[in-house]
Amino acid sequence: MGGVSVIVTASPTCPTAVCPACHEVSSRVHSYYVRAPHDLPASGQNVQLQLRVRRFRCQNHKCQQQTFAERIPEVVACHAQRTTRLTTTLTLFAAVLSGQAGSRLLSKIGMSLSADTLLRLAKRASASLMVTPKVLGVDDFAFRRGHRYGTILVDLETHRPIDLLPERTADAFSAWLRKHPGVEWISRDRSTEYARGASEGAPQAQQIVDRWHLLKNVKEVLERLLGRLHAALEARQTASGVRVQARPKRRRTNSERAASQAARLRRQARYEEVVTCYMQGMSIIGIAEQFHMSRTTVRQFVAAGAFPERATTMRKKSLLDPYTSYLEQRVQDGCSNASQLWREIRDKGFQGRDKVVRQWLQGRREHPGRRSSEREMARHQAFSAPRGAPHSLQVQEPSQPLVVQMDTDPTIFLAEPLESPRHLVWLLLRDPSSLDTQEQQMLAFIRQEPDIEVAYALAQQFGVMVRQRQRDKLDPWITACLASHIPDLETFAAGLQKEYAAIKAALTLPYSNGPVEGQVNRLKFIKRSMYGRGGFELLRQRVLSAA
Repeated sequence: MGGVSVIVTASPTCPTAVCPACHEVSSRVHSYYVRAPHDLPASGQNVQLQLRVRRFRCQNHKCQQQTFAERIPEVVACHAQRTTRLTTTLTLFAAVLSGQAGSRLLSKIGMSLSADTLLRLAKRASASLMVTPKVLGVDDFAFRRGHRYGTILVDLETHRPIDLLPERTADAFSAWLRKHPGVEWISRDRSTEYARGASEGAPQAQQIVDRWHLLKNVKEVLERLLGRLHAALEARQTASGVRVQARPKRRRTNSERAASQAARLRRQARYEEVVTCYMQGMSIIGIAEQFHMSRTTVRQFVAAGAFPERATTMRKKSLLDPYTSYLEQRVQDGCSNASQLWREIRDKGFQGRDKVVRQWLQGRREHPGRRSSEREMARHQAFSAPRGAPHSLQVQEPSQPLVVQMDTDPTIFLAEPLESPRHLVWLLLRDPSSLDTQEQQMLAFIRQEPDIEVAYALAQQFGVMVRQRQRDKLDPWITACLASHIPDLETFAAGLQKEYAAIKAALTLPYSNGPVEGQVNRLKFIKRSMYGRGGFELLRQRVLSAA
């Protein structure tokens, strides 16, 4: 641990010692020797003890160990080179900061230690005795997102993690529950693996579905419904004859437009492949694994009915807005020098950087002047060529709007561009009193679709039921969903019936996975601070020690 600055000489004062073999007390001194362990620093200086230790002769003639050295466990462990309190301090640093970071910090306070030694201390640290919790929370975390996951277990009464599992399978979870009997309640998300693991490992325990995940599932159901009806909403808006106000947005260069079109064609090709595989009988899980996609994206593609276009979002306000009219006039006069334009508007009070003006001007030049645009155009032509795949589907281009025959003229008109399903879904979930005038108008417009009107009423009822834990309203709500004749809601209600007892418990008991999500965030910080160089055992030790 570096050079020694302070040496402290000490010796035990107890006249007797206990033989470690036969536990007989002896007062007969055989010899002396000196131990020199390192101790905690004093005022930033290294400290070393010089302990004059005695060796006693065992007075039990039947003992095979004739002599033994006296031990001082409260000061230094047997054969240790550091005092007990120094080892405890270093172990805490190792658990919190691990290798390199801990070594750099310790060197500043007089305890120079290598990163490898800190890692050994962290791995060797003994975990505290675990008491089986009555209320257990379980969730997954990613070692590598999309590829490998583990499981974290949290005591929901103390809000502390109690164990980590190297995988998130039902077998691993059920094996842990059988090894630690006594769990009475298990809070989880709607994962089928954790549900099966809890049923097999602790059949007597009451499972509780996390309420936040229930609200998240309702959002996903509504988003799929809106994605399926989005084309009909656009057709209703077109048929109303109202002129839609264009969105204020930054003009894009030829390179950006080509890149956007190429990306759209890639998404369209993937959509065609997913839909074809689903029509051939493949499961959603199988499609997600084959194309390395999330199950949510596969469900959205399958339920869309047509290629889901990405809606253009509203441009945010910019510092350049008060000066755009002046810049437009200067560009029409023939000035295309971004630095000159920036200096001119800076004299008028503009406080932004010249980069803002350069980006604004880039979309107004006739020639982008970049080879990347040529490459993107070539990629665009390659994607535009006829595909040779036998399962290619014909998807309608966005320039050809879908025309829907409506029985009656729309009574509510919408002059604003229609938002994407990802944005519209929040209009169905939020409190109506929190919506502004524009959002209320858009909500009223989309509620003209009968399916959306029914789904909106059920979504509002579900949100109130979950937040206020109105368990008595669960059965009527499920019945209303099954009678709605909306496939998305019927499937969701059927899934709730399969987990009826766990959902009923969620609307009764106060437990949730909130503390578990917080511990997952802490675990992510610890995992990333290790730079991917530590294994599972070190990660487990650090997570449990940090708690």
